[in-house]
Amino acid sequence: MASEPGKVDQVLLADESDRKLRRALSFQDLFMISFGGVVGSGWLFAVSFAALLAGPASIVAWIICGIFMMAIGLVFAEIAASLHRSGQLVRSPLYSHGGFTGYIIATAYILGSITVPAIEAEAVITYLATSPPGIFPAAINHVTGLLTAQGVVIAVFLLIGFFILNYVGVRFLGAFNSVVTWWKFIIPSLTIIFLFTVFSASNFTTSYAGLSAFAPFGWPGIFTSIPTAGIGFAYLGFRGAAQFSGEARNPQRDAPWAIILSITAAVILYVLLEVVFIGAVRWNASEFGVPVAAGNWAAIAGPIHTAPFYTVMKDAGPAVLGGFAAFLLADAVVSPAGTGWVFLGEATRAVYGVGADGFFPKPLLRIQHRTRIPWVALLVTAVVGGIFIAPFPAWFLFAEFVTDCFAVSLIMGSLTLLVLRRHAPNLRRPFRLPAAFWIGAIAFIGGSFVIYWTAFGGVFYVMTCIFLVLPIFYFFYAPRNMGIRQGTSLAIGLTQLILTIAVTVYGYIYLYIGDVVSLTPVKPPQPNGTLITTFAIYYIALLLIVVVPTLLAYRISNPAGKKMINAGWWVIVLLLGLYVINFFTVYNSWSVVGGILTTSTGYIPTPSDTWVFLAFAAAVYVWGIYSGYRTKDLEEVEQLLSKADADRVLEEAMGAGAPGPEPSP
Repeated sequence: MASEPGKVDQVLLADESDRKLRRALSFQDLFMISFGGVVGSGWLFAVSFAALLAGPASIVAWIICGIFMMAIGLVFAEIAASLHRSGQLVRSPLYSHGGFTGYIIATAYILGSITVPAIEAEAVITYLATSPPGIFPAAINHVTGLLTAQGVVIAVFLLIGFFILNYVGVRFLGAFNSVVTWWKFIIPSLTIIFLFTVFSASNFTTSYAGLSAFAPFGWPGIFTSIPTAGIGFAYLGFRGAAQFSGEARNPQRDAPWAIILSITAAVILYVLLEVVFIGAVRWNASEFGVPVAAGNWAAIAGPIHTAPFYTVMKDAGPAVLGGFAAFLLADAVVSPAGTGWVFLGEATRAVYGVGADGFFPKPLLRIQHRTRIPWVALLVTAVVGGIFIAPFPAWFLFAEFVTDCFAVSLIMGSLTLLVLRRHAPNLRRPFRLPAAFWIGAIAFIGGSFVIYWTAFGGVFYVMTCIFLVLPIFYFFYAPRNMGIRQGTSLAIGLTQLILTIAVTVYGYIYLYIGDVVSLTPVKPPQPNGTLITTFAIYYIALLLIVVVPTLLAYRISNPAGKKMINAGWWVIVLLLGLYVINFFTVYNSWSVVGGILTTSTGYIPTPSDTWVFLAFAAAVYVWGIYSGYRTKDLEEVEQLLSKADADRVLEEAMGAGAPGPEPSP
């Protein structure tokens, strides 16, 4: 099938750039990149946040999220083996559902990935500023937990260091990261062993204020801790092996197993870390800052909240544990920093992938001649990530937002896999996922639940950002690929952008900070109907702003454009449907007991809300599968991967990128 004018050039240009990337990463490198991405600031902070929201039942939250992430990882293991393209997590939706869906998914992924290096830089500063001896005492406001101007400057310098490590090349990054990841594995493992020596089982059985000892805040507390406490965020590093698969020596063999083993190791590690943290808590003033009754998990605050493992180690009693606590200060630099530079490289591949798909300008595809890295994409990623530090100067402000953005993008993998099975059956699949429909359902529905379990204020942030960047689709991609005139497409995008900004301002003033609780809940929904009226005005306006331009674009598009939009309605319904269901549930109506969900009920009470959303997500899953089609991008990429002899082409590609004498700059 012939490709539309201009589009072949984009695909061939992307393939030409892909061939310039250095294919130097081994299985160990890919595994270390994924596992090193997992063990970052999450293990330093998430355990205390999870205990705050769910008590000892936070262990269950880690297991549930681990199951979802394993399902997502298995899906991407097959995709990584068959479509081994650098930045593939943002490129594969284009192959299965076309440009409209591909753009929404890619931008959600970019929003999440581009901020992670900044978060990890903030994590380093936060831990070192709040933990004795307070290496950067003036870098953080010790009351609010926010970075000061000095802290922001130090975090920016850390981000520059991440940039330099990535710029020197992927071969150095892989080797250096392997060394650091061994450290990141050893320190948490020793932490588990040492804390078992002071383990107190009574922390799992001591109740407070008549609440359950193990699950004081019930299932809502368990569920909401996954996105809000940073549990989902902690697991997300597995993506590295998939994103770097285009730079691996044997991606079809190594990428799937790197993904699977890194997630398996992460689940075991994080569950054990939460167990020993719960068991090591001592209910005294030195750890909490003020006296706290045993079992009152809602009162976790003070040193144990900002530096949990350091605090429990230091106050445990045995001198050896106090001495080991000093190593945790070093790890507070190594773990987040190691994740930061890996994620900067991973985010760079995502930005590169967006450029390869034609959503953003072509200069993002430029490869540095000597080190063979996408240097323009790297520079853009570092600069934009740095911009986020000043307005969002705290780890906890970002963890939930990043988790939800990634969830929106990663659930797409299930649909892509099943669409490729139907429309590209001859694609070489060295790793083939068994029971793909059912494992894919766990990945898609589970990932959707992660977003749904977020407090309404967090969902507000995510939806706002996704819909605010939607007009960019009409600026770059639509005129070249959908047959819409440049002026008309620009007018659609500008109008949508202006109206989206207006309705966002209305929602923020009258909904987000007016009536609806956010990340720090203060009151349940108002009984007089004011809240519903406010939300209805905001929601209907947002729905029209999203749907009407899409219908207009469909009407004036060429046949290829109409196919793209038809293939993307499911994602709009998922986002807008999830938004409204979340509003009417317990994740909007928070009763306050130390800021924690307890016996709250939404307009749709628990557990009925779970069954409602389960049915909704399952229906969208099936719809999304059957919305996919054999896109022109898929046809062209399939030809590039397998022209007559797939093995020969792959060997030639790897041979062209094999290590050799360094060319002159």
